[in-house]
Amino acid sequence: MKVTLKEKAYQKIKKAILEGRFKPGDFLSERMLVEQLEISRTPIRSALERLEAEGFIKQSPKQGIVVEIISLDKAMDIYDLRVAVETHVAKSLARKKIDDENRLAVEKILMEQKMYMEKGDFDHFSDKDFEFHRKLAEIYGNREIIQILDQIREKLTLIAINVMRKQEARIQTAYEEHVRIFDFILAGKDKEAADEVREHFVRGQNILIT
Repeated sequence: MKVTLKEKAYQKIKKAILEGRFKPGDFLSERMLVEQLEISRTPIRSALERLEAEGFIKQSPKQGIVVEIISLDKAMDIYDLRVAVETHVAKSLARKKIDDENRLAVEKILMEQKMYMEKGDFDHFSDKDFEFHRKLAEIYGNREIIQILDQIREKLTLIAINVMRKQEARIQTAYEEHVRIFDFILAGKDKEAADEVREHFVRGQNILIT
């Protein structure tokens, strides 16, 4: 399927934000984006509208286009939400048997995470980080939890990348924590699984506030 110009513009701008080439607080302009991306104004405007709806940028008549900053308070609120929701998911999954199909699916995600960890590829690692947590919610089967994670996916990705940029060793410890979480779930250790999920998020919080 042929990629439209507005989709191409969207992907390029989003990639630049996630990779840190457009940093939180940076001012952008349509003219600059037209020149850099070599795409006309109309698809760029459509891309900017989509990125604004997803929380990547803000547009205003006075300031223009600004790359969005996720405040520390907002990040902490998201962590609190995830602790409440995902400790419940882990505890519940540890109390029931996971079938082979789902077990293999999670193990595949972990294997791909390990590959990106070894490459130091923060962006793709973060994608797999989200997939790991979403897959556990999917196995648990609560559609409302899945919907919550999907709604805040982009913010989760930005937070995860910011954490790993602040402390590069976090990419390995995050992977190891995922492995432990899943091992506890498979072993039926509900308390340990929930505690590991809680600590997983607390460590991320602590990196952000230091």
